[in-house]
Amino acid sequence: MHKSLALLALLAASALAQGNYHMDVYNSANQRIRFYDYYGHRTCLCVKNIQTAKIRNVDVGDAKLFSTEDCTGNFVQLEKGATRSNAQWVNSFSFGDSGKPSQIADASCPRYNGWE
Repeated sequence: MHKSLALLALLAASALAQGNYHMDVYNSANQRIRFYDYYGHRTCLCVKNIQTAKIRNVDVGDAKLFSTEDCTGNFVQLEKGATRSNAQWVNSFSFGDSGKPSQIADASCPRYNGWE
């Protein structure tokens, strides 16, 4: 529990500081949620509870899209600057430094409310 809270606090701090890495998730109304992370980290975010019409790798060198909720199993690589349409199958994604293990940000798989 404390580990989840610490990771959630890290993500909140990352959002305020704008982070080094940015991934965008768009719903079917083209509203966006932007996720942040810092150099030296690799985050796994569960997005099964939000609509994922498109996912864009804004500036991450290593981003992976998964159908599982915990960034395990087979994945599709999303290149830096690329957008994946028809991404409804994506239930989690990891992004950040290559070669680092993913840290699950929140195992409860929240509903994110930051649509812009």
